[in-house]
Amino acid sequence: MSRRFRVFLVATIVAALALLGTHVPPAFATQWGHLVAWIVICLVSETMWSATMAGDSTVSLSSTAGLSAIVLFGSSAGIWVSMTSTLLGDLFVQRKPGIRAVFNAAQISVAAWLSSAAFLALGGRLALPSGPGGVALDRAAATTLVLPFIGLVLAYYAVNRGMVALAVAWSSNERGWWRVVREDWLYLARLEVDAAAFLLVPLMVISYTAIGYPGVLLFYAPLFMIYQSDRRYLELKKAEEQNLRNAVFAAKGELAAGIGHEMNNHLVAITARAQMLIKDAERQKFENASRHSQIILEQSKRMGVLSKGLMDYTRNKVNAEPMDLNALLMSTIEFVKGESRFRSVEWDVDLDPALPELRGDVGQIQGVFINLFVNAADAMASQEKPKVISVSTKLDEPGKSARVEVADSGPGIKPEHLNRMFEFMFTTKPDGHGFGLSTSHRTVENHGGRITVESKVGEGARFKIVLPLRGPGAWN
Repeated sequence: MSRRFRVFLVATIVAALALLGTHVPPAFATQWGHLVAWIVICLVSETMWSATMAGDSTVSLSSTAGLSAIVLFGSSAGIWVSMTSTLLGDLFVQRKPGIRAVFNAAQISVAAWLSSAAFLALGGRLALPSGPGGVALDRAAATTLVLPFIGLVLAYYAVNRGMVALAVAWSSNERGWWRVVREDWLYLARLEVDAAAFLLVPLMVISYTAIGYPGVLLFYAPLFMIYQSDRRYLELKKAEEQNLRNAVFAAKGELAAGIGHEMNNHLVAITARAQMLIKDAERQKFENASRHSQIILEQSKRMGVLSKGLMDYTRNKVNAEPMDLNALLMSTIEFVKGESRFRSVEWDVDLDPALPELRGDVGQIQGVFINLFVNAADAMASQEKPKVISVSTKLDEPGKSARVEVADSGPGIKPEHLNRMFEFMFTTKPDGHGFGLSTSHRTVENHGGRITVESKVGEGARFKIVLPLRGPGAWN
């Protein structure tokens, strides 16, 4: 624990104690039952909590009840209700360490005081009619509370989030204050949850002033049931994800075993030829040295192909940059045309001029196209009919994506092979290793896209690629 964090912690607690000592509810003798009731309401709200993105802190709907108490019963009562419920909730609901619970209760007291001051300064009425029956707000009175309510929420949000972020930053020294704020609070999903919690405050106030505590019950019961249902769903999804991870680990184990077996076969040949070389050298016989060395070289190259294929397949990093997909396709076609396997191939190219730039890793996407072109040329290598590779692009404006199709006029893919085309180490080529299409599939997925294949025997194969215009993560 750094020195500055200790100073901040002590200063926050001292400030909270001073506020509690100077803000004893003036009508405590007559309102203590209401204060206890709202502490219980805040504790129930505390059960509806979730962790922030980094997991260093939590948020709940207790702020909704706490701010409602400030509006209904005034600054002093609101501070005591918020502090007490936060302390009890952190200790007995969320099971936080004592020092964290005390700090949270202290900073909530400071945030409640400053937000109530903003509410009062902007003309808010700090003591709306209270009591078991309640008194409904008329439209004019409710309208006058709009600006004070905005001040209440903004002040509470700024103080609470700022103090918590400062505590997280100074307690760990791993992230700066602004980085904590940005990563834990300033992202869309978190802002939506915060906005929902704060927008519930006026509804809760109206419910209470209209019909008293039954209004609070009717207000919270549906939210509580939805939250519990959502929580059970999330737990189920986590269990499913865990099962999926276990399946992935099992698949990786099988993959490692297959690669190990393949490499071991090559190592056996290399070892055997190396031993022959040693024996021949001991006998001063070198007429077979060239043949032994050639076999060792061939087996080493095959191991290199295995190693490179595995590294390409497991590569996840995408260096996204602006990319002209049409220009990339044309340059790739020009690049492969000079190779012998493409000399008798005709190209049918239809590129959509309306296709804008998209974001992607140029090298990786070009590797996908080269692999598809090579596979198409190899598939048509022995046929006598015209060899044609068709390439087309299309802008999908509703889907905000680019579509690419690569088709050939080859013999097509057998039905029993069609569903396995993107499997790692699956190949129909006698000298293939099965890395090309599986790596291409992984590359397209890493870009947030999809790749599929269609084929009928005798009618060639057609590969379809869909890439988001905004690049990796655009559809997540």
